[in-house]
Amino acid sequence: MLRIGIIGVLSTIPGEIASRIFVHFGFGKFGIYELSSLIITFNRPVFTIGLMVDFLVSSVFAVLLYFIFEKFGSCHLVIKTTVGSLFAWLVCELLFTTLIEGKYIDIRPINDYYSHIFSTIIFGITLGLLLKKFIFKS
Repeated sequence: MLRIGIIGVLSTIPGEIASRIFVHFGFGKFGIYELSSLIITFNRPVFTIGLMVDFLVSSVFAVLLYFIFEKFGSCHLVIKTTVGSLFAWLVCELLFTTLIEGKYIDIRPINDYYSHIFSTIIFGITLGLLLKKFIFKS
């Protein structure tokens, strides 16, 4: 379980890099870690708190996906992890928008959503590739 959690944690890094590139070029307002920190701090985006929140969520997500794949099969792993991460993004985004956005922070530009979708896809692909290489070595 520890290896799977670490794989989940490592999979967040390429997605965060992509989101930071979008922020750097003005395409988005928040990186993934900054957005995750707003769940705790509400109106103060902090990289390190977001890092901890994102690491915890991604490791739990990876372990949950592992149990699902053990039960139902792990063929087409990259596609399944990408679709699963997009679904998790949708749920988290709905919760975030309902609870925080507009009340504690300003409404984010639509570009932020696109950059986070792209970063989520990168996370899903990375997670699928790492799970395939290190866990499901069939």
